Amino acid sequence: MNYLEKDQLSSLDEDDPVVEEVDVYLSKQLSENLLLLQYPVRPCRFPYDEVPHIASRAKPKQLQLEVELAVNTRSSNYASSKGEQIALNVDGAEPDESSVYSSNKMDKQVLHSEASGVATGRYVLGTLKDNELHMTPLRGVLQMRPSFEYLDKADLRLQKGAVGDEDSQDEDDAKPVMVKFERQETKEAKARRLASYDFMKKKEKEECWVNLNYHQPHTGLAESERCLLYATLSNDTSEFYMSPDDYLKQLIPEEKAAEEKKPDMPNNVLSMSDLKTMPLAEQVRALLISAKVIHFSQLMSLLPKGTDVTTVLRNVQQVALLVQGCWVVKSEVLYPKDSFSAHSGIPAETLCRGRDYIMWRFLHNRYLVRKDIASVIRLPAEDVKDILEQMARFRVHKGWEFVMSFDQEFISRHVEVAQRQQMLWDRKFQQLAQILNVTKADLKLAANATSSVITSPRCRRTTSRSRSKSGGEMSMSDQSDADMDVQKSDKRRHYSGPERRHHSSGSDLKKLHLGAGGDEGDNVENGMDVDRMLSPASDINGTTIDLGALKLELVKVAADRLASRHVLSTSDFKRLFLLKLAECPPGHILGCGVSDKQLEESLLLAGAQKLNFGPNTDSVYILNKVGDGWDEVRAVLIGMLKEKPQVRLSSFRKKVDEAGIDVLSDNDLRKLLKEYCVPKGALWMLKCTLQQEDS
Repeated sequence: MNYLEKDQLSSLDEDDPVVEEVDVYLSKQLSENLLLLQYPVRPCRFPYDEVPHIASRAKPKQLQLEVELAVNTRSSNYASSKGEQIALNVDGAEPDESSVYSSNKMDKQVLHSEASGVATGRYVLGTLKDNELHMTPLRGVLQMRPSFEYLDKADLRLQKGAVGDEDSQDEDDAKPVMVKFERQETKEAKARRLASYDFMKKKEKEECWVNLNYHQPHTGLAESERCLLYATLSNDTSEFYMSPDDYLKQLIPEEKAAEEKKPDMPNNVLSMSDLKTMPLAEQVRALLISAKVIHFSQLMSLLPKGTDVTTVLRNVQQVALLVQGCWVVKSEVLYPKDSFSAHSGIPAETLCRGRDYIMWRFLHNRYLVRKDIASVIRLPAEDVKDILEQMARFRVHKGWEFVMSFDQEFISRHVEVAQRQQMLWDRKFQQLAQILNVTKADLKLAANATSSVITSPRCRRTTSRSRSKSGGEMSMSDQSDADMDVQKSDKRRHYSGPERRHHSSGSDLKKLHLGAGGDEGDNVENGMDVDRMLSPASDINGTTIDLGALKLELVKVAADRLASRHVLSTSDFKRLFLLKLAECPPGHILGCGVSDKQLEESLLLAGAQKLNFGPNTDSVYILNKVGDGWDEVRAVLIGMLKEKPQVRLSSFRKKVDEAGIDVLSDNDLRKLLKEYCVPKGALWMLKCTLQQEDS
C-alpha cells in the first residue's frame, strides 16, 4: 500500500465523524398486543383514518382482525343499482335482524387480516423522544384486505331458493347411523394432522370473535396508549445492562460449523474417519463394542501409530475382560442398565449374568455345548445363541468353539495383567456361583484349573493327558467329545437345569391314571410313574432336589396357564414355561431341571385331557372342568373335539339337545366355543390345531 492510498483512507475516516449519540431503550408494555397493519390494495394517499368505523373484532390466539368500514352511498362514484342488487341477493327481499346490511343497499365493507408471512421477531416500532430512541417489539404484521364473504352468502341463498318448498318441509327419513371406532394415532400421523390445512381452519373456527372498540388517533385514550411506547427506566432497560464483550457477541454472533448429515452406517460397521476424532478411551471402547473379541496386537494396529501401550492396557481393562489371551468386551458395556433383550424382553441384568458365565466357561474350555449352557443360565434359546455368536463359531460334532486362537504372546509379555484378570475372574465366579446355583462339578473344575489363563492350550492338554493316565480328569478335547456323546445319548430334553438321572427304588412301578373326565380305558396311555413324581427327594449331581415340591410348582404353573387359555399344545406350554422360568429368582426350584415328560405330566395333574390328532402334530391338552355350571356342556364339546378338531354350531346344539341339557340360547354356546375354538368360516376350529395348520 503506497502513501497515496493511506491518505485516502484517513480522509474517509475524517469524512464520517460521529455527529450525535442517542440513548436506546427497550419498552415491553405493548409488545404482546402491538400489531403493524398494512393495506396493500389501498393507495397511501387515501388512508382509512377518516372513514367511519362501524365495528371491529379480533381472534387473539389466531392473530386475526376484522374491521367494518362504512361505504359512502351518496358518492358520485357509487352505483346505487348495483348496491341494491347485492343487498337483495345477500339479505333477501325482507331483511331481518340477521341481515348483513342494515339498509337496502350495500352500505359497508369488511377488511379481513391475513398474515404477511414475514418473521416479525426482528422488527420493532421506534419513536424518538427527548433525544432518546424507544423501541417496542412487534407481535405481528397483518395485511388488511377486503373480504368477499357476502358473495358466498348470496350464492348460498340462491341455492336454498332453488329447492322447492315441499322438499324443504318434508321430514328426513330415518337413516341408520354407522358407528366407527377411531384407531390409535401414531406420533407421525398426529404431527401430520396438526400441521394440515384442515386442522388450522378448524382451530380458527373454534375460537370466538372478541369485539373491540375503535378510537380515533387524536383522542385522549389513543394518546395515553401511545405513551406506553416509551420505556420506563425501572423495568424495561435490564436487557441492555451487559458488558461490551457480550454486546459485541450479540451484534456479531460466533459462526457455528454446519453439521453435515452423515450417511447411515450398518450396526456392525465402524467409521475409521470418525474413530480418529475420538479420544483414546472412546476409540478403545468403540473398537471393542464393534469387534466383541479382539487380539491385543489387532487392537494396537487399529489405533494411531505411536500410541502408548500402557495407556491402551489401562483403557482396555475398563471395557473388556481377558479370555484365552484375547480381550472380550464386558457384558455391562453391551447391555447397559435398564435395557432389555430384543428377542425376549429379558432385563439387562439377567443377560449380563448369563454372558459372564459363558465367558467364564470359555476361560477353561475351547468348546462349549449350548444345551449345557442354557441349563445353567436359564435364558431363551435366541438370547443364548446371540451371546454365543458374539464370541464363538459353531463346529459340527464339537459344539461352539471360541472365535479367536489362544494369544500366548500377550500372556508372556504381560504376565501381571493376566494374573490381575485371573483374580478378577475368581471373584466374578464366586458371585456367579451364588446367583446361578452352579453345581459342584463346576466348582471342582474351577479349583483344578490352576493358572489356566497363563498356560497355553498345548500345556493344558499335556497336563490333562497325564492326569487322565493317572486316573485323574480327562483332557479338554476328551471332555468336549464326552459332552457331545452324553447329549446324543440322552434323548430327553431338560429346561434350565443340569442333566438328571433317576434311579427307581424298586421294581414295583405304580401307574397313576389321571383322567380328563373320560373312561378309565381312555387314559391308560397317560399313566405316570408315581414313585418318580412323588418321591420326596432325589440326588442330582451332588445336589438334593425335593421332587415333591418340584411337582407341586409344575402343577401350579400348568393350572395357571390352563385357567387362562383352556387349550394348550405341548410346544405352547414349553414356551410359556420358559417365560415363567425367566421370571423366577435365582435358585428357584424350577431351575433344577425339568424334562418334557414332567411338563406333560403336570398338565394332566392340573386337570387337562390329552388329545392326539396325528403322529406329526403336537399333543393338545384341553381343560374339561372349570366349576362354573357349564361343565356338562363342556364334556359334550370335548367329546366332539376328540373325534375331530372342528365343530359346527348346529351340530353342537344338536348334541347338547340329545344329552338333555337345557341351554338358554346360541349365544351361550358361542361363548363356550370361544374358550376352546376359533371361528373359521362356518366352522369352529380347535385353537392349537388351527395354529399348526397355519404354520
